[in-house]
Amino acid sequence: MPTKKKSTEKSNDKQANDPCWEGYKQVGMKTKNQKKVPNCVPEKKS
Repeated sequence: MPTKKKSTEKSNDKQANDPCWEGYKQVGMKTKNQKKVPNCVPEKKS
C-alpha cells in the first residue's frame, strides 16, 4: 500500500537532490575529514 508524503518530506526531497544552500551550486565532491562531501560554490549572477 503506497504511503502519502507529508509536506515536510517534499522539502527534504529537494535537499536530497541539491545538497547546497540557495544561491549555491554543486561542482563535484571534495574530501573533508577523510569523507567525501559536496563542493558547493556561489552561483554567478548574469
